[in-house]
Amino acid sequence: MRSGAGKGKAARDITIIRMDCGLGRGGAERYCRYLCEGLLSSGFKVRLVGERCDEDLKGSVDFVPIEVARLNSVTRNLSFHRGVQTVLRRYPSTISYSLSRTWPVDIFRVTDPLHRHNLNLKYSSLPGRIWTAISPRHRVLSGLERGVMRPGGCKKIITISQLDKTLVQEYFKVPAEKVTVIYNGVDLGYFTPLSQGQIYQIRKGLGIEADVTCYIFPAMDFKRKGLKTLFSGLSMLPFPWRLLVVGKGDIHRFKKMAAKLGISKRVLFLGRRNDMRELYCAADLMVLPTLYDPFGNVHLEALACGTPVLTTASAGGAESVIPGRTGYVLHDSRDASTLARYLHDFEQRRDEWASWRDNARKSAMRFTREENIRKTIEVIEEVSDESRK
Repeated sequence: MRSGAGKGKAARDITIIRMDCGLGRGGAERYCRYLCEGLLSSGFKVRLVGERCDEDLKGSVDFVPIEVARLNSVTRNLSFHRGVQTVLRRYPSTISYSLSRTWPVDIFRVTDPLHRHNLNLKYSSLPGRIWTAISPRHRVLSGLERGVMRPGGCKKIITISQLDKTLVQEYFKVPAEKVTVIYNGVDLGYFTPLSQGQIYQIRKGLGIEADVTCYIFPAMDFKRKGLKTLFSGLSMLPFPWRLLVVGKGDIHRFKKMAAKLGISKRVLFLGRRNDMRELYCAADLMVLPTLYDPFGNVHLEALACGTPVLTTASAGGAESVIPGRTGYVLHDSRDASTLARYLHDFEQRRDEWASWRDNARKSAMRFTREENIRKTIEVIEEVSDESRK
C-alpha cells in the first residue's frame, strides 16, 4: 500500500479520486466538489485526479487530468483505473482517497451503489447470473470492486449508511473495524424552507393548484429509483395529485407507462434542473421507492427544505427518516399497494403537515457538511497514524 505518511506530510497532503467532480451533476460528483472544498478550508493540500472537474475548482486544487477511453463502459473504467494508478505512483507522499473503484488506495469511499448487490437484485435468475458472469462490463466493474475491498486493496472503507456497511461486510467479508459510516452532509444554508408566498408562485408557474397534493421524484435513474412502482401506486389514489419527475432517465418509456395507467396529465417530466430547492419546497412529499440506494443526497436536501420523505428500507436515506414524523419507510420497494396506502395516509393527515415540515427541517440539521468533513479528517488522520507505526 502506497503512503508517505511516514514522511510527516501525508496527513495534510490528500489525493481525491473521482472521474467527474462538480456541481450540476449527480450527487456523487457534487459531493466530491464539497469534499475538496471542505478539506481545502481545513488546511489540506488537495490534489484531484479525474477526467473532468468544474473550471473554477481548478484554481483551488491541483487538478491532474486522466485521459479516459470512452469507447464503452469497459474501456472507460479500465482506462481510468490504470490512469489513476499511474498518477499515484508519482505522488508517494500522499494519502489517496478514492470515490471511484480503483486500487490500491488508502481510503475507499463507497459512493456508487455496490455493483455486486445491484447484480443480485437485477439478475437473480439462472440466465441472469450467467449473463453477469460473461458480460465484459459486469466482469470489469465487479473485478474493480472486489479488488478494492480485498485485503491490500485499501486500508479503510467509508460507507455513507449503515445499510452499505452491512452489505460490504456480508459480500466481501470485511471486518467491521475496517468500515466507518460517515453520513453525507447537506447545505443547510441553501436547502432551506421557503415562504408560503414563494411556494405559491413556484406552484403557479408549474400549473399546480394550491390545494392539490404535489409529490416530487428526483432521480438520475428512473428504473432503479422506482418510478414504475410510484406510477402504479399513484394510479390507485382517489384524490387529486400532481407528480414532478426531476432528473435523467428513459422519459419516453415512462411517458408511455403513465399513459397506459391513465395518469399522464398529472405527471410533469421536468428533466435536469438547477432549481431543486424551489422544487422540493413546492412539493408536499418527496417519494423515492428505490430498489437500492446507498444514501441519496436528495433525502437530506428534501428534509432540509422541510419536505417529508417516503423512501424504502433498501435506501440508506431511510436512516434519516422518522416514520410517522418526517415521512414513511416502505419495506418492499415493489409494493405499490402499500405505497398507495402510505400516500393516502399522508393525505388524511393534512392538519399535521405543518408539524411534519418542521420535524423534517429539524431532522436534517443532524447531517451537516461540517460534521461530514470532521469525521472524514478523523479517518484520514487514523490512516496516517497507522502508516507511521
